[in-house]
Amino acid sequence: MLSTRGAVLALGATFAAIAGLAYGVEEFVLLAIAVGSLLALGQVWVWRRLGVSRRALRVAVSVPRAEVTSGQSALVELTVTNVSRRRRPPLVVEDPGGKWSVSYPGLGESSVAGASRAHPTRAHPSRGDSSGRDAPSQGWLDGAGARPTRRQRARDRRALSRARRLPGLRPGSDATVTVRVPTATRGLLTLANVGVWCEDPFRLVARRVTLAPPAHVIVYPTPAEVTEDGRASGAHPGSRARSSASGPTNGLSGDELSGLRPYAPGDRLTRLHWPSLARTGELVVREFLEPQAGSLSLLVDLRPSAHSAQSVEDTISRAAGLGAGALRRGLTVELCTSTGDRVVIPPNATGHQTMLRALALLGPASAPPAVV
Repeated sequence: MLSTRGAVLALGATFAAIAGLAYGVEEFVLLAIAVGSLLALGQVWVWRRLGVSRRALRVAVSVPRAEVTSGQSALVELTVTNVSRRRRPPLVVEDPGGKWSVSYPGLGESSVAGASRAHPTRAHPSRGDSSGRDAPSQGWLDGAGARPTRRQRARDRRALSRARRLPGLRPGSDATVTVRVPTATRGLLTLANVGVWCEDPFRLVARRVTLAPPAHVIVYPTPAEVTEDGRASGAHPGSRARSSASGPTNGLSGDELSGLRPYAPGDRLTRLHWPSLARTGELVVREFLEPQAGSLSLLVDLRPSAHSAQSVEDTISRAAGLGAGALRRGLTVELCTSTGDRVVIPPNATGHQTMLRALALLGPASAPPAVV
């Protein structure tokens, strides 16, 4: 593929050749022939380097922090390693600015509890990696694929015009490109289709060597500040909460009698049942139901017809605030959505992270079909 510089030179050479032939200016024709020869040599140079580079280069993506809160700084590292015994010429890495996409896969059966969503890059571990960070995933390209369209070539030229150039790699050496994650957007962010290219020495012709493997980062919502009555801060005093959230349930006072049982060493004497002692002469104590911690049920409405883009974020942020407060009070949080998903989050050490991860994966979705 011709780069932007190569395309401009090719167009100029074409006009020069036409003008030279039309007006008999031999210098224009010679200039066009020189540019054409340079482009042809660039094609041959890139074609020869392409196959060697595909066998000699390894591209890995590592995510030091796979889960972050909205607004926090996060980075993705793309590393190109020369695994051959010869020095590789300089390479070009596409600008990853427009390669990010956001998705909301929902809760599902194992999207919250499973470690695959918590650490997406662990799905393709690197051989010999012993670092404490997430294991990088590796990507290779066999070169097979459909012929690119004119629009695709135009996008590739724009990406190459803003590309980052890596120096030549010695045998066994590597170069790393750091990519900043756009954490202002909540959800499952995916960086995909970042190409690594090789160019001729004059940067007129370029061809894609390989595609970097995708990288995934989960961005948590920012919990809203919620008052004791369950109303989000800044809400109108007379307005009712739109999110369906019930208070503690199953909370018992601890003084409900469940029955009588024989006395056991260690029982408090205040629980002795004296009428039974008078009738039978046996020590019997009263047994009470122990108070339960209780739970909080949160119903998040995800119908597209009920929300705008901002109201969805406000609802999820408020649900995060309600759930965080309940977990701090030792309550179990039951998170339900209008699509039928449901997850129960216990108030343990990982409960807060599990709840934020679940809310990060929620987005507008259609209601489930009715069951006849």
